[in-house]
Order: sequence, then C-alpha cells, then structure tokens
Amino acid sequence: MTITDPTRFEIALTLFASRFVRGLIYKPFVKRIGLKGDERVLDFGAGWGDMTFFVAPLLGKGGSVTLLDISSGWQRVAKKRLNGIKNISFVNADIFSAGLPDESFDVIVIHFMLHDIPSGERAAIVKELARKLKPGGFVYLGEPTTKSHGMTSAEIDRLMSDAGLRRTYSKDQKKQYEARFLK
Repeated sequence: MTITDPTRFEIALTLFASRFVRGLIYKPFVKRIGLKGDERVLDFGAGWGDMTFFVAPLLGKGGSVTLLDISSGWQRVAKKRLNGIKNISFVNADIFSAGLPDESFDVIVIHFMLHDIPSGERAAIVKELARKLKPGGFVYLGEPTTKSHGMTSAEIDRLMSDAGLRRTYSKDQKKQYEARFLK
C-alpha cells in the first residue's frame, strides 16, 4: 500500500470540514458502539483523530485508545489535536509491523477506512485485525457503500466472516453500512 502524507492544504481543509461534521457524524457513531468505559480500543486508520476525540472521554480507569495510522503526517496532526488526553497512545505503522500483541483489544473501530485499502490487501489486514481482538471482543465499523466510493456490505460481511468474526448488528443504509462483528 502506498503511503501518502497529507499536504498542508489537505490538512487545513479536513480540519475545517471536521468542525462542522464532527458532532453530526462521529459522536452518534461512537455512541452506537456501546462502550462500557473499561475497554482497550484500537482506532484503526485513525487519521486526524476525530473518532478518538469522542471515544477517549467515554473511557474511565482501565480504558484506553490506541490510534493506529500509517501516515506520519496524520499522526502529527492527531497528536497536536489530542494533546493532554491521558488515555491514548499513538502507533505510526501498518497493522503488521505495529507490534500490537494478539488478543489485546476489546474493540476495534474502523470508520471510512477499509474501502481505502486496495482490495487485494483487505483480507490479510482484516484477519490480522481479528487476531488483535480478545475473545468476545468486536469490530465496529462504518463504511461507504456507493459504487464510486466504497465497497459493498456483502464484501465487508465476507471479509469479516473469513477472518472468524460473526456479525451481530448491521444497518445497511443507502450510502453507508454500519456493523458490529464479534470474535
């Protein structure tokens, strides 16, 4: 997978736009995850950290979020934006070289990220993500499903099933698929 760091313009545009959509999209999405407060959460493809911005405050003692992203540019942005939040850590690597122990996360959150991975690489990455889940842990994802930008819900279900995960919730909207997959 080719790693391209964002330009200053892309960062500025993204941060400007996220001010307007952050509360409308991320906050309700995070609420639907159903966190209890003590989970270890992996924010896969964390980007600029909007998901973690809403996840971290829901976690109490024992809870933490690991932001995983292959882009050092987005990691710098996330570190600056989330400065001062105590229960988060940053990993700038791909899932294979990140050094994250197997069965170490209760929840893995994927939001509008899986479709950006080349289709030939998705199965191996999803299997590796499944290895990072504790027994009883789950992946919670939201992905676009339009033909021009996204992937089908059937493809997502197949990838998760092939990785040994079982769908326990899904909401297939016109342009977006949201689902929970249990290990």
